[in-house]
Amino acid sequence: MRKITMLALATVAVFGVVAVAQASNTYTVTVATVAPKKAGTTKKPKPVTINFGYQVGETNNNRPSVTTDYEIAFGKQIKSNRKYFKGSKVCTVAQAGYSSGAAPACPATAKAGQGTINNLAGNATDPTSKIPCNLGLTLYVGDGKTVPAAANDGIAVKNDLVLAIKRVNLNDCALNVDAALPAGFITTANGTALKFHVKKSPFQQPLPGVDNSVVNVTSSVGKTTKVPTKVKVGKRTVTKQVTRGLFESIGCKSKAHAVNVTFTPSGGGASVKAFKGRTRTRQHTKKK
Repeated sequence: MRKITMLALATVAVFGVVAVAQASNTYTVTVATVAPKKAGTTKKPKPVTINFGYQVGETNNNRPSVTTDYEIAFGKQIKSNRKYFKGSKVCTVAQAGYSSGAAPACPATAKAGQGTINNLAGNATDPTSKIPCNLGLTLYVGDGKTVPAAANDGIAVKNDLVLAIKRVNLNDCALNVDAALPAGFITTANGTALKFHVKKSPFQQPLPGVDNSVVNVTSSVGKTTKVPTKVKVGKRTVTKQVTRGLFESIGCKSKAHAVNVTFTPSGGGASVKAFKGRTRTRQHTKKK
């Protein structure tokens, strides 16, 4: 924390005249797989686990500008089913701590996945300042309720997935991070997508004058539950416990799912969409 605090205290006076350099964030989807590989069908959807990851870089090898919003699309053949999860299998808005700012207290039975988030923190006016901040990510099924806009930088969102972010080990990050972000499922031209906003505090700007930029994310998410379902057995209709997934495959066009991520950098301007293996850039202005 001391390193970050000292960075926050450094002002323009230390650097003299502020220079402006043109640079670009780079965005790459590094992981985009669905397991199992054999797809389901519309009549017989198959529960799947989605593994995805992405990287954010900068053309001058400096700290990237902060990315404020993400939209992760899984392709038209992947459907989401948050509605099947209830009771102890969900983490409520209150348990996630969005409004209170408290550390999330989600039940273990709601856990749907995990991952890692690597960040670079530094003085907001000096993009060459790069202090690693590595955090753990745990995903929980949310209750589907609306998160108050006031608890999410003025942006209302459904609590479909809870992204609980925490410093796992003391040496991993100078910042003591233990909070959650709400993420909602939406339908787009690219199919089911997960959309979320990164709150200014404690994530984008954990301290005054300090920016925290995500540079690498890996994650795996998938969960199943038993759902009472009426099925035909001969001439009779009976109720069976059928396994349903938080994510389900109903096909697989061209033997691959079109997983992609749309990134929105800070400072306005157009968002950038990246597919697996294709690096995209977005020019921005930085102070140094």
